[in-house]
Amino acid sequence: MRNFSFKGRIIYFSVITVICLAFFSLQLFANSEGSPGAGSVTLLILWGLMAAFGIGGIIFSIIQQGRQRK
Repeated sequence: MRNFSFKGRIIYFSVITVICLAFFSLQLFANSEGSPGAGSVTLLILWGLMAAFGIGGIIFSIIQQGRQRK
Protein backbone atom coordinates (compact mmCIF):
# COMPACT_ATOMS: atom_id res chain seq x y z
CA MET A 1 0.00 0.00 0.00
CA ARG A 2 2.96 2.33 0.39
CA ASN A 3 3.26 2.72 -3.39
CA PHE A 4 -0.37 3.81 -3.75
CA SER A 5 -1.26 7.49 -3.69
CA PHE A 6 -3.89 8.79 -1.29
CA LYS A 7 -6.54 8.90 -4.02
CA GLY A 8 -5.53 5.41 -5.14
CA ARG A 9 -6.01 4.03 -1.62
CA ILE A 10 -9.37 5.72 -1.23
CA ILE A 11 -10.57 4.36 -4.59
CA TYR A 12 -9.25 0.87 -3.78
CA PHE A 13 -10.98 0.64 -0.41
CA SER A 14 -14.14 2.32 -1.74
CA VAL A 15 -14.48 -0.29 -4.48
CA ILE A 16 -13.99 -3.08 -1.93
CA THR A 17 -16.60 -1.51 0.34
CA VAL A 18 -19.20 -0.97 -2.38
CA ILE A 19 -18.87 -4.51 -3.75
CA CYS A 20 -18.98 -6.08 -0.30
CA LEU A 21 -21.99 -4.01 0.77
CA ALA A 22 -23.81 -5.01 -2.42
CA PHE A 23 -23.22 -8.70 -1.78
CA PHE A 24 -24.00 -8.22 1.91
CA SER A 25 -27.37 -6.70 1.05
CA LEU A 26 -28.12 -9.51 -1.42
CA GLN A 27 -27.24 -12.11 1.20
CA LEU A 28 -29.32 -10.31 3.82
CA PHE A 29 -32.27 -10.30 1.44
CA ALA A 30 -31.81 -14.03 0.79
CA ASN A 31 -31.70 -14.70 4.54
CA SER A 32 -34.85 -12.73 5.19
CA GLU A 33 -36.84 -14.63 2.55
CA GLY A 34 -36.63 -18.05 4.17
CA SER A 35 -35.03 -20.04 6.91
CA PRO A 36 -31.30 -19.37 6.56
CA GLY A 37 -28.84 -22.23 6.74
CA ALA A 38 -25.44 -22.21 8.39
CA GLY A 39 -23.65 -21.48 5.12
CA SER A 40 -25.88 -18.54 4.35
CA VAL A 41 -25.31 -17.01 7.77
CA THR A 42 -21.57 -17.59 7.41
CA LEU A 43 -21.53 -15.75 4.09
CA LEU A 44 -23.49 -12.90 5.63
CA ILE A 45 -20.89 -12.56 8.40
CA LEU A 46 -17.97 -12.77 5.95
CA TRP A 47 -19.41 -10.09 3.63
CA GLY A 48 -19.97 -7.87 6.67
CA LEU A 49 -16.36 -8.35 7.80
CA MET A 50 -15.04 -7.56 4.34
CA ALA A 51 -17.16 -4.41 4.17
CA ALA A 52 -15.82 -3.41 7.60
CA PHE A 53 -12.28 -3.96 6.27
CA GLY A 54 -12.98 -1.57 3.38
CA ILE A 55 -14.44 1.08 5.68
CA GLY A 56 -11.53 0.66 8.07
CA GLY A 57 -9.08 1.07 5.20
CA ILE A 58 -10.72 4.33 4.16
CA ILE A 59 -10.59 5.66 7.72
CA PHE A 60 -6.97 4.55 8.15
CA SER A 61 -5.97 6.23 4.87
CA ILE A 62 -7.59 9.49 5.95
CA ILE A 63 -5.84 9.35 9.33
CA GLN A 64 -2.49 8.64 7.68
CA GLN A 65 -2.99 11.50 5.23
CA GLY A 66 -3.66 13.88 8.13
CA ARG A 67 -0.48 12.77 9.91
CA GLN A 68 1.69 13.24 6.82
CA ARG A 69 0.48 16.80 6.26
CA LYS A 70 1.55 17.96 9.74
